[in-house]
Amino acid sequence: AAPGKSSAAMGDLYGLRNALYLGNYQQAVSEAMSLGASTERDFFMYRALIEQGQHRVVMDEVGAQAPVALQAVKMLASYLSGVSKEAVVAQLKEWLTDATAQDNWQLILVAATVFLHERDHKEALKISHQSTQIDVMALVVQIYLQMDRPDLARKLVKSMQEQYDDDTLTKLSHAWTSLCESGGETAQDALYEFQELGEKYHMSLMLLNAMASCNMHMGRFDEAERLLQEALSQSPNDTTSLINLVVCLNQLQKPAEVIGRYTSQLKISAPAHPWVAKYGELETSFDRCANQLSKE
Repeated sequence: AAPGKSSAAMGDLYGLRNALYLGNYQQAVSEAMSLGASTERDFFMYRALIEQGQHRVVMDEVGAQAPVALQAVKMLASYLSGVSKEAVVAQLKEWLTDATAQDNWQLILVAATVFLHERDHKEALKISHQSTQIDVMALVVQIYLQMDRPDLARKLVKSMQEQYDDDTLTKLSHAWTSLCESGGETAQDALYEFQELGEKYHMSLMLLNAMASCNMHMGRFDEAERLLQEALSQSPNDTTSLINLVVCLNQLQKPAEVIGRYTSQLKISAPAHPWVAKYGELETSFDRCANQLSKE
């Protein structure tokens, strides 16, 4: 195996890991159930359960004697469920001070993920940027993209391509970076990459939304709407699909009542989502301005 290569990238865990990163979470859980127990299997399986919103299942199943890699994923479940976020951050930082922490890629991955949620890019990069383990490298690409540094992401993707050219995470990282770079040409590259992965494996909600984003980037809003409606036919209350559809329908200048139906659905299904909160603030601000103008 190449240096820093996770054994999960090949062998028995290939299907499980692939399903997780392509957004096929139920398939990932099913794959895990067919495999023999191991820390790596459980690490990927619990992350798939977290993506499905099954935080409590993970928190209940991981016992006090479990390896640090699984304790870390339990902390992620706790953090994302909104339970004692500050305590989770403190615990992860304490584990990272251990001399063996740098050898535990799962701990680094989870800690960097939590710091990313905290918008603490500096802390996330500090612990992850030197890693040559592909799962961690892919997360560092996401950190750079969140920092609006596609140039740094592109450099790291090149390194991933040199070491792990055929890996699904390399292809996804390349596609996300292409989408975030300016210009329609790179968005087209990203679209091909996402489409190819969907055709090869399974067209997940994540891939449908990624393809819709590429089309919106290129001004193809009708095609984006078609993909998002397909996503909603798979999962009618999927938050990302609903948000992207509201943006898309606004660009298509669809009737206010049509857009309103989806925004109402969003407010009911994901009231705490930052996008929903921001949208509510803008609505309130708009109404206030409209009232003031009507009085003048």
